[in-house]
Amino acid sequence: MSIIERPADIIAKTGPSDAIVKNAWYLGAWSDEITHALFARRIADEPMVFYRTEEGTAVALADRCPHRKFPLSAGTLEGDLLQCGYHGFRFDTNGTCMSVPGQTKVPLSANVRSFPLVEQFGQIWVFPGDPALADAAKIPHVPWTSEWWSTTGCEPLNARASLLIDNLLDLSHETYIHASGIGSPEVAETPIEVERDGDVLWVRRKMFGVECPPNYAKSTGLASPIDRSQEIQFFAPSFYVLHVRIAKAGDTGPGFLSKVVYGITPETARTTHNFYGICRDVPRDPNQKPFSGQRNTVREDTECLELLERWIVSDSDNVPEVSIGIDRGGLLGRRIIADMVRKETAG
Repeated sequence: MSIIERPADIIAKTGPSDAIVKNAWYLGAWSDEITHALFARRIADEPMVFYRTEEGTAVALADRCPHRKFPLSAGTLEGDLLQCGYHGFRFDTNGTCMSVPGQTKVPLSANVRSFPLVEQFGQIWVFPGDPALADAAKIPHVPWTSEWWSTTGCEPLNARASLLIDNLLDLSHETYIHASGIGSPEVAETPIEVERDGDVLWVRRKMFGVECPPNYAKSTGLASPIDRSQEIQFFAPSFYVLHVRIAKAGDTGPGFLSKVVYGITPETARTTHNFYGICRDVPRDPNQKPFSGQRNTVREDTECLELLERWIVSDSDNVPEVSIGIDRGGLLGRRIIADMVRKETAG
């Protein structure tokens, strides 16, 4: 594991890219989004149709009939067979065309692509790249969405995924964008530690005797001063876990623990599926719903990043950025993803 001391340690002339890594696992849906009905979603610029079989197994196929390119998500399910709504071509869960109208012989080229899919901990992961490279062992292990109390959602973001990654790897913006919820002056003032372990990036910030933000006061019952730690774990190119500890100042016990998760899944080069969730180490109780202000936090980020995307697109002069110490995590994240894209392009 290497320690990153300053921006000069990173060769980071790479700006906020709109390139997409194809050979990677992406969060394609939360488990409760997919039922025995057709569900369309574009992942890494690949149109996909999701559904469950009658036994409950999740499936992801290319959302395009090979006959006349009609979206299969506009068809119907006949048992576990997907029937195109235009001319009735039928496909099984592997994408094999089982029948066509007007003839018994099915053309060999009539099959549709089936995407590697893994479902675990209430998450559905898909691999849009070369299926031979779909190593399930590389999927981030994130059990908290099913083992802890959690709430999840998905917010459309009309901006490139790299802007959301920048945003999440530099939490100093909480002081300004999220001042009414999770921000406090100390977030921007406290130095960070950055480490890299292969394609996993860690960004750490520990604060002692600091202000208790409004959302944390509501969720924990604590008041200022508090001790607060943020440990970011970013699995390049697309998944993020923020390990949070909140405690009364000076309390060396476990405190209040939470995991804030984000699946940063490109839809297209300049639009993103922002899968978000917050998980807390409290017992699951169907009759109680602990306070969570994450949806409002996500919306504040969405407003900010969509404005930034429009501004970047309109910047015909391509004015270079200025980076400082707190950008080390974001710059290294850009570098790791740029290397992944370069490797795919060269391969």
